[in-house]
Amino acid sequence: MKSTQTTNPLRLNQQDTSRLPYRYFILLAIAYIVPGLIWRGLWKQEAESFGVMLTMAEGAKNDWLLPNVIGAYVFDSGPLPYWIGAIFIKVFGGFLGSFSAAQLAIFCQDALSMLLLWQAVFRLGVLPDLQPQRLAFGGEPAPQDYGRMLADSAVLLFIATYGIAAHTHDTSNGATQLMVCMLWLFGATRALGPSNSARWFWGLGLAGIGLSLPFALYIGFVLITLAVLFFTHWREQSLHNAPLTLLLGMGLPLVWVANMSQYEEFYAGWLSLQHFAPISNANLRFFIRNIFVFTWPLWPLAMVCIWRWRAQWGNPMMLLGLLLILMPSLHLALTGQRFVTTLLIFTPGLLILAPFGLATLNRGRANIIDWFSLITFSLLAAAIWMLWEAAWLGYPTFANNLIDKFAPNFTPIFKWLPFLFAATVSFAWAFLLHWRIRFEPRAIWKSVMLSSGGLVMVWVLLATLAMPFIDYARSYEQVGTSLASKLPTQTTCVHAYQLPNEARAAMYYYAKVPFIPNQLAFAHVQCPYVLTTNQAVNLPKTPNENTIVTLMERTWRVAWSGERINERKKSLVLLRVD
Repeated sequence: MKSTQTTNPLRLNQQDTSRLPYRYFILLAIAYIVPGLIWRGLWKQEAESFGVMLTMAEGAKNDWLLPNVIGAYVFDSGPLPYWIGAIFIKVFGGFLGSFSAAQLAIFCQDALSMLLLWQAVFRLGVLPDLQPQRLAFGGEPAPQDYGRMLADSAVLLFIATYGIAAHTHDTSNGATQLMVCMLWLFGATRALGPSNSARWFWGLGLAGIGLSLPFALYIGFVLITLAVLFFTHWREQSLHNAPLTLLLGMGLPLVWVANMSQYEEFYAGWLSLQHFAPISNANLRFFIRNIFVFTWPLWPLAMVCIWRWRAQWGNPMMLLGLLLILMPSLHLALTGQRFVTTLLIFTPGLLILAPFGLATLNRGRANIIDWFSLITFSLLAAAIWMLWEAAWLGYPTFANNLIDKFAPNFTPIFKWLPFLFAATVSFAWAFLLHWRIRFEPRAIWKSVMLSSGGLVMVWVLLATLAMPFIDYARSYEQVGTSLASKLPTQTTCVHAYQLPNEARAAMYYYAKVPFIPNQLAFAHVQCPYVLTTNQAVNLPKTPNENTIVTLMERTWRVAWSGERINERKKSLVLLRVD
């Protein structure tokens, strides 16, 4: 019998797996999740999703079944992300406000994703086939210590990944999509041994994927679930786990599809998105340009893992990681669409492989990661402080010009609390650098501590020093407040004509615009107002009030126009019947 030690690439001792103090771990996780969820208004990329959540929370049964933004259907994913946000709005919206309650839902889902990832990697890390080699004179780490080190590293890599940070800190669907993938992973790793709860977690994770992701991606998860259930390491428990896992995982999404299919217009719109189309050359180039930045620093460590563990490709870690990379790759090739979702779904497989690749790096290669993080994040922090200084003092001139270009007419307002947070996290970064350089710790997780700590620092600086002018440029709050001042409070209905869903949601939230459903045509409901865009009615970006517009065989007058600061060519226009 050939020993696995001959192909095992790991040679570690107890010092390599020393414990990461959990009080710092928890502080780092909180400092990662909270910035970006506070001190700002509603932004464009999240407005549509938030509008669906708000519609569900304030609406009727059909609003929960058919995701919509005040009567405008949304077909691109399942209803689960909206259900979670709507529940939080109903429970906490009364004293937090609707938007803050939806942001609290994101906080909880991000935290749960980290916990599920930690548990999944830990369970893989304690498997006998994945243990480091026995040393001649002893001193190799215990399985529990080794598993804990890998799990800690996985969460630090989660925190350090740009794409995860960028798409799980707003009220769009990213946080839920990642969370259900982590729940699927947790169930799959728990099912490696006898467990009555594994099949419940696995089935609920698969069901959540079906209710959150594009349906083609969900079919991919069903197929890899079947493959994993009957693979060697799971085979002993497969007859115990398979019935309930598949019943939950396939039954709940199909119940939603069956009920939703009774509404022909919604079903036709949803069905039109479920098609196969080979990826175009332009989309392929876009994907190649973005995937490496989106998944940094996961992909190089995952490649190291695949190479170093290639002789044991059939172990559970390699199997799960490779399947979770292959599946979104096939989805991208066959559908060629939904890039943000597909890019995000690459990260679970990479998060499984990357910690095991990190554990095989020698000291010299691991130091490359440290120095890259030190230089990159220190320069980014200096740039953000420089922009903050330029906003107040006017120099350096090029930085002040950059702010004027991004946020014209922005006037800074000093607030002590954000400034103290920014100063504290900057000093914490300096302390982290001092600790790394002076003590030269041997623990494996040290190589990603600077990456995660640096990204958290930059994230906090953006959310404190830079957030005022970023929010000034990106938020819908100012334009919504302006519209509210022009729309009479007694108005009972407003038509939306070729109005993007994100603008529809934002104007409903900020200006309380009483939109009628898109399914009701102009001829069926005579409303005194229409909210549209200047491009839809062939007007300049800033049309004069009282300009006459002919629309749907009726004559209208421009009553108001407004735009977000960084909208280059498009503005919102309120028309009043003439």
